[in-house]
Amino acid sequence: MKINYCVDKRAEVMEILLFLTNYFNKYPDLKVEIETEYIKDVKAHFLKFKNHKAVKILQKIIDTHNFCYDAPICLAYQLKTDYSFSKLPDYPFQDRLGVDEIILVFLKELKNFVVDSDYEKFYEIHKPMFKQWLKEVKTKVDNDVINWLNNFYKEELNKKYYISLMPLQTNANYGIDESNKSICNFGIKYNLDQNKTSFCFANKTKFNTMFLLQHEFSHPLINPLVDKFLEVDKLATLPKDVVNIIENLAYNEGANYVDEQIIRATTIIYLQETFPDICDVEGAILDEEEQGFIHTRAILKALKKYQKQ
Repeated sequence: MKINYCVDKRAEVMEILLFLTNYFNKYPDLKVEIETEYIKDVKAHFLKFKNHKAVKILQKIIDTHNFCYDAPICLAYQLKTDYSFSKLPDYPFQDRLGVDEIILVFLKELKNFVVDSDYEKFYEIHKPMFKQWLKEVKTKVDNDVINWLNNFYKEELNKKYYISLMPLQTNANYGIDESNKSICNFGIKYNLDQNKTSFCFANKTKFNTMFLLQHEFSHPLINPLVDKFLEVDKLATLPKDVVNIIENLAYNEGANYVDEQIIRATTIIYLQETFPDICDVEGAILDEEEQGFIHTRAILKALKKYQKQ
């Protein structure tokens, strides 16, 4: 099964709107420090719309809600391709936003922003640039990851798989489920040696890019299972120091922690089976534990049992 490639125009208009707020100053780990050619173009075209109503409403949402990391991009995928929407029944972050009608008001204004800023024209002009980015990513991606997902999860995965690029943020990758699509959104990576940006890591192997892909494509598979079967009220409380660590990484206790913990363990198995010569399993376990995912070793043991059965 082949992976498809794109720069989703809904996700990209959300990125541009975020760029016009203080979002990337509030979350500096996501900020692209190098002013790329694309960022220059965004500034030249859109800075004059910084006071647009959609931007002001989005700023208020950022100031008053836990609206960050995967939440904005996931919200963008609730829109139709003409930027319209009817309701948000499948939006997985409603718990972060409560029942605040400001989100719906913002989405209505987002469509006005698209028209007022001539966003569609900007997007069309930059398609050749997008094509070059996507060509680069293809060289670091192996379609066999889809076969691995099928074999590991024992699911008949009839979804279409997409990689969509996010040129306005770094240190960010988000796995999103949209109807019959599983979408991995890739942010920019840094090539520190050459002071350049890229959508893939600079190392010569596919190792780093592929583990990100396996991780993000696993979210649409694991998250619904956790939601269905996890008894949150029976979960043990995480140690305070661990909670502090994961919250700094934008994760929460409960289902969010469990989703991420299970997927991070499956990623270690994927790397062990796909890149046995360069995968340091013990080092990977210790790294995950240091990042607050203290159940990695136990989950790996359970997953190994699952594989045998």
